[in-house]
Amino acid sequence: MNVGQVCSREVYIFRADEPLANAAAEMMKRQVGAIVVVEPEPDRVRPVGIVTDRDIIRGQVSLKKDLPSLTLRDVMTSAPLTVSETSGIAEAIEHLGARGVRRAPVVNDLGDLVGIVSLDDLLPIVAEELGALARLVGSQARREGASAQPPADSSPSA
Repeated sequence: MNVGQVCSREVYIFRADEPLANAAAEMMKRQVGAIVVVEPEPDRVRPVGIVTDRDIIRGQVSLKKDLPSLTLRDVMTSAPLTVSETSGIAEAIEHLGARGVRRAPVVNDLGDLVGIVSLDDLLPIVAEELGALARLVGSQARREGASAQPPADSSPSA
């Protein structure tokens, strides 16, 4: 299984010069924790930043400005971690962990935005794989336990 199979293909995108208040309102309306900042090019959509709900609060507090006076550029994480849609689940988790982030834009081979992946998307897959592994270990232990039983005494009692 790869990231392209589990990521969300519904991504909310904005340009860096757009008002932060608009993005925050859209995030609240759509009940999402992040939006991707893009720099549109002809026939391309490349991620140049990401803004999370946490970035909005931290940016507003650290810059000491009102939300309506800020743009996405003011609070976005520039050059965000991106994950290839062909990356494996373990590889994606490793990259997220190395950067200390919970979500990342997903890109195709050309670097174009195709989705977003979060730990919330990956955790159920890892849990399912761990469950399958636990069942395998449990069945092996039962099988070994059954073969270790001494055979029943078949001699008649006197």
